Amino acid sequence: MAGEILKRRREELGLGIKEVAELIKIKDEYISSIEEDRFEKLPVAVYTIGYIRCYATYLHVDPEPILSVYAGHLSHPQPSTVFPVAYSTKKAPFYYYVISLLVLLLIALMIFIIMRQNDADTQEKAFSVPSQPAQVEKPQQAPPVEETLPVQQQAAPPAPDTQVPAQEKAAAVTGHRIEISAHDLTWVQITFSQGRSEEVLLRPGMVKIWTFPDKAMVKFGNAGGVKLSLDGRDIGTPGSKAQIMTIAFPENRQVEKESGAAEQQ
Repeated sequence: MAGEILKRRREELGLGIKEVAELIKIKDEYISSIEEDRFEKLPVAVYTIGYIRCYATYLHVDPEPILSVYAGHLSHPQPSTVFPVAYSTKKAPFYYYVISLLVLLLIALMIFIIMRQNDADTQEKAFSVPSQPAQVEKPQQAPPVEETLPVQQQAAPPAPDTQVPAQEKAAAVTGHRIEISAHDLTWVQITFSQGRSEEVLLRPGMVKIWTFPDKAMVKFGNAGGVKLSLDGRDIGTPGSKAQIMTIAFPENRQVEKESGAAEQQ
């Protein structure tokens, strides 16, 4: 079992599943499923790969053997449980069409009778209304217009020029915008000030953009695998390869630094 490697390493470090789940922000049932190779109980592949890599990196274990076993699981999907549905080719009897045609003709006849009756009522009302002589309105005399001399208006002083930088205007209207460009496989999780969070696994060449009104916390499973841009300003790579890091934005301040960088040969 590939997950047995992670389980033995966790027990050597004296860590419990719930303790590790709280530290790396992954559900404890997901960690148990990874250690027991029960991949069918894990979410979709894009999240599961990120969970395996993040968990192995935290324990200083090479994640590639576990990912290879998981890839084999993906290449042999479970058999489909969809049963074929019999298709009926039985045609409706001929008299069904005859009855439908008669109903349509009856509806059309009723509509025609109602329209003729409405036209007859309209013509009868038109002839029964007596004509009244048209009243001629006398033109009213317009009131005399008093001629007033134009008053010279004093020009208002020009408003002071208060220029606001374009970056501050954009931030005041739309909040902040963070752009993450990946050049290595990286798991990213963002938590907004309202408590809502999202996570994604970025592959090399992928770009993810988030906007938020005030503050946000971004956690990286591989801080050396991405480049950041905040409100159009390039702020570079936040950390080293395989380093787990959490940064608060817009301050660009590291909140907690977790030991997770693999030793370089």
